[in-house]
Amino acid sequence: MRSPEREYTLCPLAPMHVFALGTLVLVAALLLFKPRFALIPAAVFAFLFLAGLFRPCLQFFLPVICRGRRDRPLAALTFDDGPDPATTPFLLKLLAEHSVKAAFFVSGEKAEKHPELIREILGRGHEIGNHTYGHDVFLMLRRRAVVEREVARCQEVLSKHGIRPLAFRPPVGITSFGLFGILLRQGLFCAGYGVRPADYGNRRLGGLSLRIVRRIKAGDVILLHDAAPGADFDTGRWLAEVKAVIEGTANRGLKTAPLSEVLQRSVMESLRAGCDEPPDSVRFFCDALADRYDEEQEHVLFSRVRRAEEKRFAERIGMFLPPSASVLEIGAGTGRFTLPLSERCRTVLAVDPSPRVLRLLESKARERGAGNIDTFSGRLGELPPRDPFDMVCSFSSFEYVADLEKLLLQIRPFLKEGGILYFITARRSGLRFFAQVGNAMRQGIWMHARSRRRVAGMLKRAGFSPVSLSSFGPRTAIAGGSLLEAAARKQDGSPRDFS
Repeated sequence: MRSPEREYTLCPLAPMHVFALGTLVLVAALLLFKPRFALIPAAVFAFLFLAGLFRPCLQFFLPVICRGRRDRPLAALTFDDGPDPATTPFLLKLLAEHSVKAAFFVSGEKAEKHPELIREILGRGHEIGNHTYGHDVFLMLRRRAVVEREVARCQEVLSKHGIRPLAFRPPVGITSFGLFGILLRQGLFCAGYGVRPADYGNRRLGGLSLRIVRRIKAGDVILLHDAAPGADFDTGRWLAEVKAVIEGTANRGLKTAPLSEVLQRSVMESLRAGCDEPPDSVRFFCDALADRYDEEQEHVLFSRVRRAEEKRFAERIGMFLPPSASVLEIGAGTGRFTLPLSERCRTVLAVDPSPRVLRLLESKARERGAGNIDTFSGRLGELPPRDPFDMVCSFSSFEYVADLEKLLLQIRPFLKEGGILYFITARRSGLRFFAQVGNAMRQGIWMHARSRRRVAGMLKRAGFSPVSLSSFGPRTAIAGGSLLEAAARKQDGSPRDFS
């Protein structure tokens, strides 16, 4: 299940954050000059905080994807709180009659009790998301360990059906501090909604379809429920309302499409046999951004960083690149550095998690007649055995690696004894944070900036001898250069000999 193209922005803050930060600045200013008036913006901030708890699409606590693009005549139908044997089978039949594919955000506890319904949902081509295990309505107000256990347990239940959800929706739409980190660790993004008919878990069916149809617009995600709130629930009336929603959506000129098609992002993926690794969110991100990857790098702020990298590369790579070298480039992207590298060395193997990005690189290589470039799509650990390289290099990729020291240990076997590891990555600088290509942080891919001292320690523990560690690039008044250039030589022996 590959991720289709998705539109990204470069602003790392939601409008809600800008407004909230503005109120805090105003509070600070008034405390200095007019203390008694400081309560007014403080009250506004408190209101924004509470609104952020209950309105996930305000994105106060984490990035939430609530709708697709407005220029595509699509809408998505989603159902929370199931599966329920009293309602879900009838709903699946109705959806099949109208050739509609929906997304089901299921409770892990109910999925465990009714595995046959999960199989039927998947068998009919619908998508499944994580809605926690027990659907505790106060879950987001509890300790982070409790929240993570609920999310992980639901993932575990659904993995038995050969899938891994990538989309998560919190119970009753409440978000909180700490949820973003939990979702990152579980390989999930938060999927919100644009149209919520206030059905209170199917307790208010009167006028349900009317409330939806009169509000729906292109790109909207509709939130409904497929659980019966009691034994006397009128399933027939509920199905009639769902049918009216489907027909009303069509009458508005909109196609009811799968959630992944509306959001242009994968909602779940199939598990490979024996694979328990988290989903590769970097691959999904880069696949989606591929066609605009080069364009994004010309953004006014990011381009300053990239120009600094290119200048440094041109001035310094010759100092570390042996003649007739074989080079392994990690995180090659569309070849901004791969192509110049190919002119200076014998062979380049360009590795990137995104097959779409690498296809663009291959096209550029053919246009330039660069026949010494090979590509590999996947993780470094999936690379087939081959002769060691003279150099391993990377440019603005390592900042998206959470455990850099582990990656350095993985790189070591791919280098010849005495071979050079050369990379440029983010230093401790706020400027680099705001210059991320495709705004990766807001898509659930966190950037890690690291100091010279920290990188030097990692290199030594991984069995490398630092040759050069220097900061450069756009500067800030406090932190200096926003980029770090590192060159290190592979030492003889085992990494444990140097720790």
